[in-house]
Amino acid sequence: MSKEEIAKFADQELDKMKAAREEAIKAPFADLHPELGLEANGTAIRAKGGLPYLGSLPVGESRLVLLPKIPTDNPAQDGRPRKAFVVRKPNGSEEFAWTVNIRSPLYRDLLGFLKVSPVVLRVIRTGEGQKDTRYTVKIAE
Repeated sequence: MSKEEIAKFADQELDKMKAAREEAIKAPFADLHPELGLEANGTAIRAKGGLPYLGSLPVGESRLVLLPKIPTDNPAQDGRPRKAFVVRKPNGSEEFAWTVNIRSPLYRDLLGFLKVSPVVLRVIRTGEGQKDTRYTVKIAE
């Protein structure tokens, strides 16, 4: 894919997020939480497209190479919407699917970096548990 197509996709996603946020502010609470009919099919080892999942990053700093590929839909088992970004480790050649919740600040940051990909990112993870984990992403120098 060309850089223009990737930049266009990232801009469209950011516009959709902005529109959805504005709509959510106006919507009643019941409209924000529709019932989802999900099947319990076990834990997936690979994301759609056959890429292995990246897995959890250690607390502290990690480096990843964000590749110039449009993220694919990859909903969580409980129905939360996610997108899978294609990354690889700096010294490796194997590609991984890094799933990110589309409502997180991390998703907005990655869309911005996708425009200039391929790029090496510094991913700084703070927190241990599900509730207190936060990611900060910067371009590595």
